[in-house]
Amino acid sequence: MRVIETITKRLSSYLEDKRILEVACGDSEFSINALKYAKQILATDISLERAKRRNLIDIVENIEFKEMNATKLELENDSFDVSVCYNALGHLEGILNSVISEMSRVTTQNGYLIFIATWKMDQKVLLGIENIISKHGNLTISENIDNKSYNILIIKKE
Repeated sequence: MRVIETITKRLSSYLEDKRILEVACGDSEFSINALKYAKQILATDISLERAKRRNLIDIVENIEFKEMNATKLELENDSFDVSVCYNALGHLEGILNSVISEMSRVTTQNGYLIFIATWKMDQKVLLGIENIISKHGNLTISENIDNKSYNILIIKKE
């Protein structure tokens, strides 16, 4: 079983029949694997070139793709049950506070923000997220999964 399949299976209770936003989706590996569980997925990135190269746009049912800046999501408040950032933390490090604020804004109350890192550069950034979360009064760390192949930080929006 591939690591992404293991991760989505481990997160299935958070994803099952939920509306999911993936921020900085890249080639949408997470979204494609989360389809087994999710009700609906919106995969966003500043550029969808990687998803286009995989010929995913307009052919994958239940995933909508939109180009969007993660610090200014063009989405309604409380639109998603779960917001996910998979293997993009290293690219977002300098703007992470704004990204977390936006992910929180579009996530419903009692929903979750999930940060997943399988790459070393992302795992290093993941360690610093706890400091950012402490500045947001409505966010609390729900679970911190440390595995030899991946790290997952699950944050609840209260």
